[in-house]
Amino acid sequence: MTQSEQKTPKQRIALFGGAFDPFHTGHISVIRHLLANPAIDVVLVVPSGDRPDKKGVSQAHDRYEMTARGVRGDFGGDPRVEVSDLQSSNSVGYGTIDLVQHFANDPLREVWIVIGQELLHDLPTWKEAERLKVTARFLVLRRPGVIETSASEGWHVVFSEPFADRGVAISSSDLREKIKRGEPVDQWVPKDVLAYATARRLYK
Repeated sequence: MTQSEQKTPKQRIALFGGAFDPFHTGHISVIRHLLANPAIDVVLVVPSGDRPDKKGVSQAHDRYEMTARGVRGDFGGDPRVEVSDLQSSNSVGYGTIDLVQHFANDPLREVWIVIGQELLHDLPTWKEAERLKVTARFLVLRRPGVIETSASEGWHVVFSEPFADRGVAISSSDLREKIKRGEPVDQWVPKDVLAYATARRLYK
C-alpha cells in the first residue's frame, strides 16, 4: 500500500457539553463512563456560553473555570480529557449545531455529541434541528431511573452501556440551592470547584 492509499484513522471525540453550574461528581462519573468506552479516544468537555434562552445561570467564564478545576483535579495529566472554551469564549455559537459545524471539515476527527436519554424527545426543538439531524452523531447516555425511549426517525443515535454509578442523578440546581442555604456539598462538589464558587460568591 502506498502512502497516498493509507488512511489516517480519525480521532473519535465524545463532546460532553453542558452548563456545569457547578461542575460536580455526576459530571465526573459521565467522563469516566465515556473513557471506559473503547469506541472513544478523547472526551472534550465544553461548558456552554452565555445563552439567551437560559437566565439565572452563572457567567460563562466562571463555569469554564469551575469545569477546568474539576477536570484537572480528577483527570489531571490524562491526555484523553480536555476542557474547551469554544462556547464560553463565544468563539462558537451557543447551539449544538454550531459545535457540529465547527468540527465538520476536520478530516482527522469524528465527533459524537453526548446527551442524556431524557433529551431524545427534545432534539426536534433544538436550534436548526433539521440541519442537526443530517450532520450530527449522538452518543446517548442510558441513565439510572430514566425510562427507556428512542429517538425520532432519521436521527443518528447510538446508546451507551447503562451506568452502574447512580451518582449521575445529582442535580446542579439542587446543589446550587444547598450552597445558597449553607448546607455541606463536599461529597458532590470537588474541593477546588467549591473553593472557587465560594470565593466568587456564585450561589449566595
